[in-house]
Amino acid sequence: MNQKVAQALNEQVIFEFNAASTYLALSLAMADANFKGFSAWLRAQYQEEVTHAFKFIDYLQSNNEKVTLGDVKNTASTLTNPLEVAKAVLAHEQMITGKIHNLYALALEEKDYATVSFLNWFVEEQVEEEANATDLVDQFTFAQDSRSAQLFLDSKLGSRQ
Repeated sequence: MNQKVAQALNEQVIFEFNAASTYLALSLAMADANFKGFSAWLRAQYQEEVTHAFKFIDYLQSNNEKVTLGDVKNTASTLTNPLEVAKAVLAHEQMITGKIHNLYALALEEKDYATVSFLNWFVEEQVEEEANATDLVDQFTFAQDSRSAQLFLDSKLGSRQ
């Protein structure tokens, strides 16, 4: 494996764990604000990001590359409004998409076609993640003036499988 690509993938491992930390902080903030369903949805996102980190770890190790873990940032959130949290989720997913696209471009530039193939899954995943985040923003925007609509949406989010 190209060493520039290996280094970038190692950095992505840390980024994925940081993304997980962000989702956990948002989950805790929504639990504190009594949006238990949204909190559960965000916790599921946390678990997804951890899974993504391990996909990168497994890929690096399967290519006999050493995985080096840097510091994971402890994130806290003071957000209490679900619409603001939804907007933070969308911005976060857009940032993740940018990171994945940069990795993809680097792998192409370095002619590391196996990594390009590996990253295809993440490219497709980010299309879904951004669509889900956009839906969240839209739904909480519609519900922002109605506590009953917010509670209905919260309940719906809590039923995520």
